[in-house]
Amino acid sequence: MGVTWGKAFLIAAENKAALPYLSTRECQLGGYRIYTVNFHPKPSFFQPSSSNQNFTENRKALLYIAVPENKHWLGAAPLSDIAKQILECQGSAGPNVEYLLRLADFMRDEVPEALDEHLFSLERLVKKFAADMRICLRTLMGENEKVEENKLEPQAVPPSFQFASRIPEKKLRCVNM
Repeated sequence: MGVTWGKAFLIAAENKAALPYLSTRECQLGGYRIYTVNFHPKPSFFQPSSSNQNFTENRKALLYIAVPENKHWLGAAPLSDIAKQILECQGSAGPNVEYLLRLADFMRDEVPEALDEHLFSLERLVKKFAADMRICLRTLMGENEKVEENKLEPQAVPPSFQFASRIPEKKLRCVNM
């Protein structure tokens, strides 16, 4: 059994239209499958251990996963091929490179203990190829840009002991909400 780090979103009743939209976008158009998985929230550093909230309790979450039947699936392709495809392609929600770089930033900032060498190797390759091709990553990133053009290596991040309490509530550009 593996562990996938990330951020879960609770969809409020007034935003229930998000689920059919995501199903269409991710499954019908994107070639992903939906799985129901156990979700374990990371306890907050500020959460007292005597709290009534049990963080070991399983919570159900929907997870969208790309599958080999997806026409865009690269499978076990070399990292350089994957990096080139990320740099060259975009979807209706924006450039794939933006998704990759923001995901790498998120993992470094919010889950520094999760060392995802595959993700960070892709990030380095995409930045290298973009520099070689003279592609301006800041232009691709849109507002709230964080990516640094000339930094090919990720910065060391001090250990983090809490998670969701530090993440500000945001509107999701990818689901137009």
